[in-house]
Amino acid sequence: MLNTKRTFIESLTLQKVGSKLREEINVLAKEEQQLTQEEEKALKGLFLSSIKAATELQKFDHHIGLEYNAVYDLCNKYFAGQLDFVPFSNSILQHLYENSNHPQIKTGELFVVEFHDLEFNDIITTGIGIFKIEKKMEYLNFNHRSDGVDFIIEKGVKLQKIDKGCLILNTEKDTGFRALTVDNNSYDAVYWKQSFLGLEEVRNDSYQTRHYLNLIKDFSANLIEENDSYAQKDFLNQTMRVFNDNEFINKEIIEEELLAPFDVSDKFEEYKETYKAANQVELDESFNISETTLKKEKKKIKSEISLDTRIQIKIDVEEIDTVKDNMERGYDDEKKMHFYKVYFNEEL
Repeated sequence: MLNTKRTFIESLTLQKVGSKLREEINVLAKEEQQLTQEEEKALKGLFLSSIKAATELQKFDHHIGLEYNAVYDLCNKYFAGQLDFVPFSNSILQHLYENSNHPQIKTGELFVVEFHDLEFNDIITTGIGIFKIEKKMEYLNFNHRSDGVDFIIEKGVKLQKIDKGCLILNTEKDTGFRALTVDNNSYDAVYWKQSFLGLEEVRNDSYQTRHYLNLIKDFSANLIEENDSYAQKDFLNQTMRVFNDNEFINKEIIEEELLAPFDVSDKFEEYKETYKAANQVELDESFNISETTLKKEKKKIKSEISLDTRIQIKIDVEEIDTVKDNMERGYDDEKKMHFYKVYFNEEL
């Protein structure tokens, strides 16, 4: 989806954002940072490696109209050549400050970056990166002055992940641009993604694939033969078979190939409505499966059965039929405990 092999930093500012609640002042940028070749390479790696880990494609939104979304409006004007970079980045800083009014929100350094030669869905475009550093980074040091902020990178050291970041791509302006965002500090996630940026997920095939798999995973954990982890794994494995064997999914495929064999159709439809309301998602009756998203979500499915007796049983979900033939679950009346019986020829 995003190729950054030829990407380079065109412009960059560094500022400090304070806490509005604690009445801390901001340190604005007076000019762009001049980067050496080594600094440009290190910072590009820091910013973009973190962003490329994002799995959800986002877009700007506002309940009244896009022009009322502050970050969208600023980016729109900058991409159109109506703002210079330093005033633009200081406006971004000020909007972030206005939304830094919760006691858990930390102060930090803010990089605003203009990237060129980003390849997104086979289109070469530009982008704006907004990156906030909240935790002290061992190899990226800052020098704070009353008139600005400088940085020093220790040479020969790979930088860590950023705390918060967003990459706004100059494409599909009329529907809110396209953006990728990360937040490695979950305690204030609403503030970064919603209050400051005003983003929502793009409802594409990746969105549908991810949420359907999450729905099914949550459903299996709450329903299939209650407290029977083995049966849950069986259900999830059948789910992966259905998604692997089909290029698209519709209601009939879900019903016939997944739900009917387990006799859970009615309960699934009821749970689906609960899931949609709780997670504020829209699920289509049919969609094309996103192969990239399917691979990522597959890795998240747990292959272990964890027991309260401090024993874990690891299952190969790719070979669930073999597991079913060589594993039994039962209940011991004398011990008043459940048990698993495992058959094998030899230890490997």
